[in-house]
Amino acid sequence: MKMNSITIKLGITIMVLFLAVLFPLVYTIDQMFTAFYVNQKQEQLERFASEYSTTISSVEDTSSYHMFVMISELTNTEMFVFNMEGNILKSTGILGFKEGAQVPEDIYKPIAKNETVGFEYNGTRSQDYFLSGKPIIVNKEVAGGLVVVSSMAEVNNSIEQVRLWLMISVMGALFMAIGFTFFVSRKLSYPLLQMERATREIAKGKLKTKLLFSTKDEVGSLAHAITDLGRELEEYRTNRREFFANISHELRTPISYIKGYSEVLRDGLVHNEKEREQYLSIITEESRRLTMLINDLFELAKMEEGKLELNYEWFDLGDVLTSSVKKVSLKAAEKKMDIRIDTSRDYPVLYTDGVRLEQILINLIENAIRYSNPESRVDIYTKVHKQSVEIFLHDYGMGIPEEDAPFVFERFYRVDKSRSRASGGTGLGLAIVKNLVELLGGKIDFRSISGEGTTFILSLPANEEVSKDK
Repeated sequence: MKMNSITIKLGITIMVLFLAVLFPLVYTIDQMFTAFYVNQKQEQLERFASEYSTTISSVEDTSSYHMFVMISELTNTEMFVFNMEGNILKSTGILGFKEGAQVPEDIYKPIAKNETVGFEYNGTRSQDYFLSGKPIIVNKEVAGGLVVVSSMAEVNNSIEQVRLWLMISVMGALFMAIGFTFFVSRKLSYPLLQMERATREIAKGKLKTKLLFSTKDEVGSLAHAITDLGRELEEYRTNRREFFANISHELRTPISYIKGYSEVLRDGLVHNEKEREQYLSIITEESRRLTMLINDLFELAKMEEGKLELNYEWFDLGDVLTSSVKKVSLKAAEKKMDIRIDTSRDYPVLYTDGVRLEQILINLIENAIRYSNPESRVDIYTKVHKQSVEIFLHDYGMGIPEEDAPFVFERFYRVDKSRSRASGGTGLGLAIVKNLVELLGGKIDFRSISGEGTTFILSLPANEEVSKDK
């Protein structure tokens, strides 16, 4: 396992967080037990000093110190008594507090003021002691003081025992934490490592790589997103392969015609002028179709890359419809078809790109003419809603079979392959229409009955400036 792997980094992070919580907790527990034992010792000595000081009726009368030594031995403490002059009158001889010696100021002054003394004291034997002093009250006045001294060895031993058990607990907790951290870090990093491997497989071209995680959190969502990405890339690769196959076929056909008939003309293999004109006409037509195909491909590429510029202005929808019909009237006349526009209403004014809207309508009308029977017609009418304007183009042609419906707006897809190529279509018209409609913020759909005709429904966004039906 690499030292810079996500598992190691995650494990270190968890351990740092664990130690950041554990050590302050251990320190707090240690301080709590230390304070508990010290306070307990202090309370014990203060209680004993208070009780024994009340039994002394006279500081100067040594008979008042009955059982002085015996009590000291029984309680495992040392004691001394001093008068108001600070002279030690009775002592068990601990820490240099001998009879006749002078009491230190830090002990004498508080007791002389009828206050209690209590603090830790470092003795000459390199041992810690706790000292507690109480004033001796005779006739309601401070006559001297009683000081009880006890070794802190027992307390320190108890504290050391607590610290030893704390250390053992800490070591046990650390070993458990290391095992738990390893398990958790592996558990948490496993999906990330799997996703890393999956993305590398996808990068190598294995786009059908799947990630199956049952979790419904962000990790599971990311796994599904990577799987979806692989699926999308697979579809993109398939579409690209099909696109290049289609474009190669579409380009090869007119180029083959142009090359073949131009070679015939170059080699002088024509028999008469009529045949020559026929070959030139084929070359011209195929050149025109090749130019249309290249222009359509270029425009479709610009739309898909988001580089197509739109120029929004206010346009009367009726004017755009009329202009579109005029531009396709010759093609309609060639098939003796009639294009009818509903003139029973006032058309709304739309804020859109009129040139692109006209291009959409011309493509749809030409498509209707191309796939309709001669001497039929195309009906165009509109419906104005509060939020949109719908344009309907209905033809009475061959219709679209149900199995072909999902692929109508795909590039190079043709319902009638032989007939569409003969009629001059590039197979890109409806793909361009769909992209243009979406760029204008609209939607396009269709209804069709095979053998009876097709209705394309173009929906464009309206606004408050759009006129209502009259």
